[in-house]
Order: sequence, then structure tokens, then C-alpha cells
Amino acid sequence: MSLKDIEKNNIYPIVFIGSGISKRYLKNFPSWMELLEEFWKQVSSDDFYKYLGSLRNNLKDSFSDADDLNFAVNTRVATEIEKRYNKLYFDQEIPLKGLSSKEVYEKNLSPFKYAVAQRFKNYEIKDVYLKDDNREFKLFKSFLAKAKMIITTNYDTFIEDMLPEKPNIYIGQQGFFEDTTGWADLFKIHGSVTDTNSIVLNSSDYAQYDKNSILINAKIIASMIDAPILFLGYSLTDRNVTALLSSFSSQTHVENDYKRITVIQYSSNIHNLSEVMQNSTNGIKYASIETDNFEKIYEMIGKINEGLSPHEIMKFNTAIKKLIVTRGTTGALDAVLITPSDMDNVIDDIDMNRPIVAALGNDKNIYITPTPTDYIRDYILEKFDILPENALRFIARDRGRYPLLHHFYNCDLDKANLEDFEKDRIKQRLKYDFDLDKLKFSLNKSHKIKSTDFNSILKKHMKLSKELGVLVYNCDSFDFKDFDNYVKTKALPNFIEMYKERSQKNGNEKSAYRKLFVAWDILKFKKEK
Repeated sequence: MSLKDIEKNNIYPIVFIGSGISKRYLKNFPSWMELLEEFWKQVSSDDFYKYLGSLRNNLKDSFSDADDLNFAVNTRVATEIEKRYNKLYFDQEIPLKGLSSKEVYEKNLSPFKYAVAQRFKNYEIKDVYLKDDNREFKLFKSFLAKAKMIITTNYDTFIEDMLPEKPNIYIGQQGFFEDTTGWADLFKIHGSVTDTNSIVLNSSDYAQYDKNSILINAKIIASMIDAPILFLGYSLTDRNVTALLSSFSSQTHVENDYKRITVIQYSSNIHNLSEVMQNSTNGIKYASIETDNFEKIYEMIGKINEGLSPHEIMKFNTAIKKLIVTRGTTGALDAVLITPSDMDNVIDDIDMNRPIVAALGNDKNIYITPTPTDYIRDYILEKFDILPENALRFIARDRGRYPLLHHFYNCDLDKANLEDFEKDRIKQRLKYDFDLDKLKFSLNKSHKIKSTDFNSILKKHMKLSKELGVLVYNCDSFDFKDFDNYVKTKALPNFIEMYKERSQKNGNEKSAYRKLFVAWDILKFKKEK
């Protein structure tokens, strides 16, 4: 399936993430071969590649496929390294900080796998991706949040750490025997640094993994009925890609399989997203993209919006199932409207046996109008508990000036369930209110004082409306961190307190705050739609 089709069909994808993604964003992240060489040097003074070459020469007659041969060589080298490493540990020649011989014995741990886990446990993100103006990394985190399900062969915790909401995490075979929701699940099929024994690395590990792979593939294929699959961070010859394609070929009889599967492979200095139809050795067709433009990929997938995020859908599924199981058996079900932000409280209420009701209804009839202060607080603090359509409807019907760009970018306005006049009002506001130059031009002349020093403006103790105007006039000259912190920690609570007073005497100040929030919105979220 082309990325454009995925975006057009508006279906959250299943995402496979390989080591290439961690290698892209993390400092000193090793490839499999680099990892093996790194540990080989700790257990042997022999030439690593001579050993590899000798092993491959001994095995070459047993394999007709070069990729299968290399895989066999690598897993056997890992087995040999583990054998030597563990012996050196028990001979007290290799110390491991934080691991006692008692723990090794009682938990039946491999010191080698413990060392591998420690190698990946403490990672650092590359400096370039931590810069405020790095759009790709911000979009990457938004992209992860749009995955229906994530399957990774990586040991590190980078993916779960980058997700805005904690997913259901299943390590190894966990989850494949369970009745999961199929939403916001993260399957770490080769193990995790949080569970040393789960790490899949040597020959016997992979042999056991292959025996259980039918469970893994069955779970994925069941989810593929209505969801596309994306592979990122894998090469086209990667065993994990070819294994799934092989299983998919044997268990399904779907024509035009490429409409379901896209493999995205890194290729330096290629910025377009040209797609080529490929055939696996099992006859499965899939779309292949070689590119370095991951920012565009994340942006396209980030536009998908099924109304609720995968994490919110998971919460609803969990709550409704729990509600039916706990209350349905007693005939105590009733009806109520539940919003995404209520879900954690609802689940707690179910556990406490408090009175709970549930409702299903037409979304045209289910709409709660937020108060202006609720909306501003939700938006400025970037909680976004208010759904984009509801937020835009509120803005269209309220005369006040409000920040709205994040909701606009996360909602297809033309397809939104809004009245035509509401859509027109949103477009008008975007045209006239969200041009920073026009916003500055609208300021009082006395507020147009140039300054690049954020704190010096605050120290002048100007009249509040003037101080806010001067801040707006110079907002794009400041360090955004200072401006962002001021908006969230000072301007927001002051505005809310002022708004609740309902006094007509502070109208100028409230108007100045609104302009400040819009200026912040422009700097924070404005981009090309």
C-alpha cells in the first residue's frame, strides 16, 4: 500500500521497527555485527573476521541462500561468545557491576546477556535530534502515537520511552496467548533489556523463537485484516521481514498483497518517496521505499485520525470489556457518556464497585461544550483531551480569539463533522488571526518596542496589557523555551484567574493574553498544511 493510500484510507498502521531506527536516533548504537565484534574483543585476542570467515567456510555447503548462511554464522558466533564470556565471568576474570553470583544462580541468568542488556539500557539521543527546531524527531514521536500496534526486535526501551502514553508492553511471547485489545500494544519479540532472560541472541534462542513464531505471526495477521503494515529500520533482506512475508504467504490468499505491506529502507541522500513493487521469494508483493526523508513519512502517517488515538481506543476497549464483565453478570449495566480523559477514572471506579453507566450514540448528538478556560488550559498545557472536531466546533461558535493550529493540523476540515458555516469560520480565523506579521501590526503603537531580551521586558514592570503586547511584538526574537515557560507557568494561570473574575474592567488585559496565546500557537505549531 502506498503511503498516500494509507493516509487517504485513514487507517492506523501496524508498525515493525528494527535496529535501523535506533541507529538513526541514538548515539553509538551498534549493528548486530558491531555488537558481536565488541563482545568478541572482550573474550578473545583472535582476529574476529578470521573466525567468522572460517566458520562461514565450514557452513557454506549447508546453505544455498547467502542471507541464511550469514544468519547462521552470526548466531553461532553469538553462541560461542556467550560460552566464553560466561566462563570468564564464573572464573572471576570479567566483573559485572550490579550482578551477583547469587542472582545469576537463583534466576538462571546468562552473564553475557546481562552485559548485552546493560549495553543497550542507557542510551543517548543524538544531539541534532534534541534541538528545538528538529522537526523530524517531533514528528517521529507523533508517528509512533498513530501506530495501532508496534512490533520491534530491538532490546532497548527507546520506543516505549518516546510514546506520549505508556503502551501495553509484551516481552517475548507475552501477549500472544492473551486476549489483548489489539490497540496501543508494543510487542518486543526478541526480548528487552528489562528482562535479561528474554533476549534472543544465540542459536538456541532463535531456534526456540522460530518454533513459537506461528503464534506471533498469527496475532499479526489477524490484525492485518483491516490495517496496513509498515516496516522501518530493516533491510529488504532482513530475516524478520522475509519470515513474516513467508508466513503471510502461507496463511493468506489475498491478491494484491502490496496494498497491505510497505517496507521503508534507509538510503542516504534520497529525499523522494518513490515506491517500487517488489516480490519476495514466496511470491508476496509489497511496496518498497528507499529514502532518507523519514520526516515526510512521519508527517503523512501523523495525519491519520480515526477520531480517537490508538491509546484512547485501547482505554475504551478495556473499560467497556471490564464494565461488561463486572457489571453485566449482575444485570447492572446502564448508560453514560464517557470521554477519553475520563477513562482512567472510569476503570478505577469499576474496580471500586462504584455505580457506572455506559453509552453508545451518534457522535452528532454527543458533544460537550468546553468552557473557554477549560479549552485554553487543555491547549496551552498540550493535553489535547478535547477531540479536534469538538475543539474546532467550539472555536467556530465562540467570538473570542483562541489558539487552534494543533487541532486544525490533526483534523481534515473538509471531512470533519462540522456545519459548513463552522468550517468557513475556522478558515477565516486561520486567514486573519494566524499571520504573525498581521498580529504584530494590530498591536498598540506604544507596544511596538523592539527587544531581544525576554527578561529585561519583564523587569521594566510595565502596565500588564503593554507588557503582553511587547512580548507578542518580539516573540519570534526570544529563546522559545523562555517564551513557552512564561506562557504556561505565568500567563495561563493569570488569564484563568482573571477570566473567572468576570470583570469588564480587565477586557484589555484578557484581549492581550489571547493575542499572546495565538502568538505562542503560531511559533509552536504553524506549518504548511
